[in-house]
Formats: sequence, C-alpha cells, structure tokens
Amino acid sequence: MVGGQLPFFSRLIRSGEFLLDDAFWGSPTSTPYFQAGLLYGLRHSNLPAYSWFDRELGRELRMNVPADALEIERRLRGTGRDSLLDGGGHGYFTLFRAGAENALSMSTLGSLKLMAQGFSYEMMGLAAGRTRSVWSFLRSLGVDAWQSAREMMRWARALGNWSHESAFLVSRIFFQRLGWSFAHTKALVDMARGVPVIYLVYGNYDETAHRRGPRSTLARSELHRVDASLAELHAMARSVEQPYDVVILSDHGHVDSVPLEQRQGARLKSVLLEGPSVPLSDDVMRGLCDGRARPERDVRPREPFTPVVVECGNFAHVYLSGEREALEARELLARYPEVLARATRNPDLGLVAMKRGRSAVVVVQGGVYGLEDLERAPLSAEFSRRAVRDFLRGLPSMQTAGDLVLFGEVVPRGGTVGFAWEFGSHGGLTRTEANSLVCWPANAPVDLSGLSHCVDLHDRLAEAYLEPARRLRWAP
Repeated sequence: MVGGQLPFFSRLIRSGEFLLDDAFWGSPTSTPYFQAGLLYGLRHSNLPAYSWFDRELGRELRMNVPADALEIERRLRGTGRDSLLDGGGHGYFTLFRAGAENALSMSTLGSLKLMAQGFSYEMMGLAAGRTRSVWSFLRSLGVDAWQSAREMMRWARALGNWSHESAFLVSRIFFQRLGWSFAHTKALVDMARGVPVIYLVYGNYDETAHRRGPRSTLARSELHRVDASLAELHAMARSVEQPYDVVILSDHGHVDSVPLEQRQGARLKSVLLEGPSVPLSDDVMRGLCDGRARPERDVRPREPFTPVVVECGNFAHVYLSGEREALEARELLARYPEVLARATRNPDLGLVAMKRGRSAVVVVQGGVYGLEDLERAPLSAEFSRRAVRDFLRGLPSMQTAGDLVLFGEVVPRGGTVGFAWEFGSHGGLTRTEANSLVCWPANAPVDLSGLSHCVDLHDRLAEAYLEPARRLRWAP
C-alpha cells in the first residue's frame, strides 16, 4: 500500500468502506496449516509445513503433489468437522477441496474421477464471464511468456544457477497467467449465479516472491495485478442482485531469504550429518537434561533408517529415526549428540526446537528455553516471541514434526537464512511471516478484528454466514 502497488485496495481502506486489522493465524506460518484452520476449524491439524516426512506412510509428502494433497484431504475430512465450503461453496487454487461443489483444488487433481466429473461443470458460463476478447488475452499471454523467458535467462546467468528456473517459467505461464485468469473469471461467474461462498486463493505473488524475493520488481508487479483483479471482484460483488461481502486476507507474510547453500557451500543435510565434529556445549546439555541424569551413549542396533531432512523454506524438519513419534531431547542426546552439536553451534541456524519431556524447548545462542522462560531468550528482534511461543505449545502434539525443527538465523534487512534454494520464504517465526492482515466491509455482519488464530476466523465467518441457513443463496 505504501509503495503504491495496491491503489484500489488502498482506496477501499481510506474511504472507510472497508476495515483493516492485523491478524495472527498461529504457527507454522504455512498454507496447509492455515487452510486447515480456516476451512475446517482445526486448531491442531498436524500439518507441520508444506512438505514433511510422514511417519505413518514412511515417505515424504508435498502439498504440490495432488496425490499427497488428496491423502491429507481424506485425513482432514475424517475428523468429522464441517467446512466453510460445505453446502454449495466454491474454492479456487486451494490445497483442499473441503466439500466445495466445484473441483479446482490441488487434492482434486489427485483423482482422475473427480477431475472428469467436474470438467463440464467448470466450463459452464466461462465465455459469458470473460472481461476481454480471446485475441487480447492470447496476445497478452504471448508477451508475458516472452518477457518471462528473457527474465529467467538474465536471472539464472547472473546467479550462475538454474535451479527451479524451468519450473518457475512453466508456473508463470500456465499457473499464474492461464490458471489465475480462469479462476478469476469463474469467480465472477459464480457471483452472477449466486454461489453462496467463494474462496479464491491468489498464489502468484507467493510463487514469485519465493523465486525472486518479496521486494523484487517482479513480485511487486504481481501485487499490482491482483489489485486490478480485486477491483473487478468488488464491482461484481456490489452489482449482483444480492451483494456479497468480500473479505480480503493474507495467510502469512514473506521475508527475504539467503540460501544456506550459497552461504556455506553445502545443503543442510550435509551440514548436519557430514560436517566436522564439534563438541556439544555444557549449557545445551544441562538445559536439555533439565535436571535429569546425563544419558549414556546409545548405540544399540535398530531398524535401518536413512535420516531425512525436509527443507521447508527458511525452516526445516529433521527426521533422524523412523519411529512413529519425534524423539525427546534426552533420546537425541543419547543417540545423535553430534547432530545436536552441529545444529546448535552453526551460526546460520537461529533456532533449534525439539521435544523435552511432555513439552518443547528451543535452543537460542547456546541457551535452552521453554515456554516458562521464553521471555529471557536472546531472540533477535526480527523473531516473533508470540509465534515462537505458539510453535512450542503445539510441537509436542504434532506427530508429523521432525525430531529437530530448525529455523534460519536472521540476516540484514530483516531476512533470514533459507534452507531451500529460494530468495523469499515463509513458514518461519519472524514477525514479518507471523503478522498477517484481514480486511472486511465496514457494514458486514461480522467483526474480524483482534483475531489470534485462523480457527477464530473460521468460527466468526461460520457464525455470521453459515449457521443461519436462510442467509445461504444457491442457484443450480
């Protein structure tokens, strides 16, 4: 707003037509966790990141793999919770279908049957909803594709690394241009038809910020693009026979990220498992034992397991054992002291979290801190104590979390060290990532101020719009 990338959105706020407030959705600051809370009202969804090693299945799950998203969808539906999209709602570019009438979610792509059933339905009314001619759109798409290819070449050559660039180019053309245009047009058609609830996810900025950084020119241009789309959605919402209340929100923030591989010349797995031996500090040993006897080294033979390090942007889950639950601190000391030492002494790892007894602790600058003494922890000002506290509170019950959860250290300009090869990250515990926003009409029958978890957002929206059945509108 300050930089001028969102002129329409700014006018909505300054006119008093819409209200704007900060919001905190909980930790981790990742899309699966947020959408499970928003759509299903789940406070403890057991979704530790966008990608993780699933102890039950014995393999890594990634939410951009349709079959994996479908597996998690089934688990979420199995909780018996109602979704905001049940009863005729539509969702676009969501990870989970969540009972939506249409079939445009990542989990739907995991089933050919669901895709086939929904294809003709998705095509209904598409031509009537377009806002420009086919030729104009194709010409614009061609220009975007050419410019994107040139930008990719310049970036990769300057960096000397082509990692993810081909996938990013495909994403820009087919997902960010074709996909978003389709979803936006369909949302306009949905309003004309009277679909009761519409959840539209704009992922273009997020994808671009990952690859180029949240402050990059390319990322900022995506904000301007979504602002123009919001103007069209707002106009349609006001012009239909029964106007819609449009709620605008972010599911997390984005910080600049400097890849660990660029700083240390090695990926995180190599740094943790193959790096030079260093001693574990006495302070860390005492803090993790927490008054208990120091454990003897445990070298008993066990079922073979190759450690898995899942790089989730600027945080990572480290699975050292194949057991069904994360190891407790004293077990880690007995079985993997060298890994603990490398993690807690590495200057690029700002926070190292793990279970201790029935709670969780975090190692910060050589000290061990739990919920009871977190205020004394020497956290960088960029980290959010609220987010760290929320993460530690939920970690003991998060069975899918790693034995260690690592967060990149803060670097200049408010960014962090990242573990994936990307230049913008989220999922971590900085203030920028944890502080979200929510914007809603001043005359709406709901107050969305002071939200402290995504479940609170679910509950207030459900109470205002879903529980009184007479407020739902559905046109077949």
